Amino acid sequence: MTVVASVLRWVFLVAGAAVLAAFLVSAVRARIAGTGFGELVDLLENRWFAPGQVFFAVLAGLAGSWAAGRLGGTRPPLLESVPLLFPLGIVAAFVVRRTGGGAGGDADRDGRAFLVKLLALLAAPLLLGGVMAGW
Repeated sequence: MTVVASVLRWVFLVAGAAVLAAFLVSAVRARIAGTGFGELVDLLENRWFAPGQVFFAVLAGLAGSWAAGRLGGTRPPLLESVPLLFPLGIVAAFVVRRTGGGAGGDADRDGRAFLVKLLALLAAPLLLGGVMAGW
């Protein structure tokens, strides 16, 4: 494993932990303010990140890992890859939720939102998965 892969793993792990910590603080504040548990779930999915996006980013990372392993001859085990890619999925879903997909109308903003989704949910996980397995 190279220094680049190691640094990327730690960056995404720390960023994922920071996003989860920020969500927990937000959820506790909302709960103290009287928000019900059903509304907290809506807060989790609609304001912070969607579980489907996290899952998609992890699958894209696994695909990159598989492709690099296929080309390089060694592929890391699934139980080793998923815990490393999961924080990336959290960060990618957070980025997509915070930057894209507004109520609509503006074609330029919608185009940028699609580009952010493409980069955060597909391109970055593919590359990181490849870096993790390839070196």
